Amino acid sequence: MKFRIAAFGFVSSLLGACSVGVADDAGVAENSVGQQSEGIVRGQTEKHLPQAVAVRINGYSGTTLCTGTYFESRMVVTAAHCIRPDAIEGQTFVYFGKDYLTDQASLPTIPAPGKRSNWARAETTVVHPQFDANVNYVDMAVLFLDRELPFAPIPLNRRRVSDSTKTGIIAGWGGSKALTPDISQVEGAGIERSAIAKLLGSPTAADYHADDPNPGMLDPAIRKNLLKTDGRAPRANPCAGDSGGPLFTENNHGDLELSGVGFWTGLSCEGYGMFSRIEPQLAFFDAQTAREGDAAIVPRLECVEEKAGKLTARFGYRNDNGVSVTIPYGLRNLFLIDRNNARPSTFEPRDNAFAFSVPFGSNRSLTWALTPKGGRTTIVTATSSSPRCNSEDPKLICGDRCDAQLGAACSQDGLSHAFCVNYCMSEVEFFADELGCGAEWNAYMRCNANTAPAAANWDCSFPGLPAVPASPNCDAELGAAYACAGF
Repeated sequence: MKFRIAAFGFVSSLLGACSVGVADDAGVAENSVGQQSEGIVRGQTEKHLPQAVAVRINGYSGTTLCTGTYFESRMVVTAAHCIRPDAIEGQTFVYFGKDYLTDQASLPTIPAPGKRSNWARAETTVVHPQFDANVNYVDMAVLFLDRELPFAPIPLNRRRVSDSTKTGIIAGWGGSKALTPDISQVEGAGIERSAIAKLLGSPTAADYHADDPNPGMLDPAIRKNLLKTDGRAPRANPCAGDSGGPLFTENNHGDLELSGVGFWTGLSCEGYGMFSRIEPQLAFFDAQTAREGDAAIVPRLECVEEKAGKLTARFGYRNDNGVSVTIPYGLRNLFLIDRNNARPSTFEPRDNAFAFSVPFGSNRSLTWALTPKGGRTTIVTATSSSPRCNSEDPKLICGDRCDAQLGAACSQDGLSHAFCVNYCMSEVEFFADELGCGAEWNAYMRCNANTAPAAANWDCSFPGLPAVPASPNCDAELGAAYACAGF
């Protein structure tokens, strides 16, 4: 059902039914700290490759710990199969400190960008559009971070790794030993390890094993875009915790480059590792890099609201980048009559409907001129003759409701206005479109929008979801919506 379970009080019972264990990217792998993860067998503790970061994804039914590589400013690549389908909004994190097992206790709260931190938050996640979980290909995803990390990225290798390349470096944050052949249990996760790996070139059809099935090995078009490493003892091998982790090789100048992204290993984490080559996927990476801050940010006038003869212009914008972009107030973000600076100076990714409003007189006009980095100036104008808002427009009501929800004193970090509006609209779809109770639900949402921000007025206990009014606030309106729906 596409409605907000928090509003119905179903969250606590839903979470209570979930396992306390957590699914890792390979299926299951519970370690001694009660999480499931992946790692490197026979590796050594790593202190000199900060670009190999831990990727932690909190979901409603558990936590995934994988590895990723910082390859571009505010961008990390990991494995697509690490991305949880039940990921909690705003709770995908990248760790680049030295003591993950201790520092994880601070989550889901992390310092704001610009403050000292060992964590970054992923603002946007992009899974490779050709990823097919049935064949584990193309097993890559990019995370856009809310901050730059305090070290230089390791660049992509834009050349094909030749058969003459014999060694590389692998790194990961997970288990150091598999306790079961199906890697459903590992130990030693949460410590970064690395090792020299022997490269074997592209795999062959003989690398498909029915007892350890990776059906992509049966497709020659897939095999040619993969790299295999020799992980037979005493060599190091990726384990059920290294998915998304790097395979580094040296260029002609002796500098490390990212040549592969790990996604598969053998039974008991022994024998071999499989990595997706970087070079065949350069178009994907280049498309994402273009969204690091240089993509379009387009403002718009949503409508003009008229109440008791007074006018208020409602504005939104679309940010095509994967990251939030700052455009300071001034000539590049100019709005002379916006004396209270209601317009943003930090623009969140995605479409942001009804992001802010500015009142104005009927004999005046409003003009907002926005010039993003590397983009053209867009000018939007509101006048007394601009199209009027529909007071029953659910997206307008959702915009006001989200302003109140995200402004609640107890509101969780990491929730975006765009996510809040989209989530609100899914509730509208359920109540208005499926149940025919749109008027009642709109009344409840308006009550939300008028609820004061004091923490006592809100329930912020549902992870990854916007706050809802605490009882008795809006109880009458919610009760009327329930009654209409037959609950």
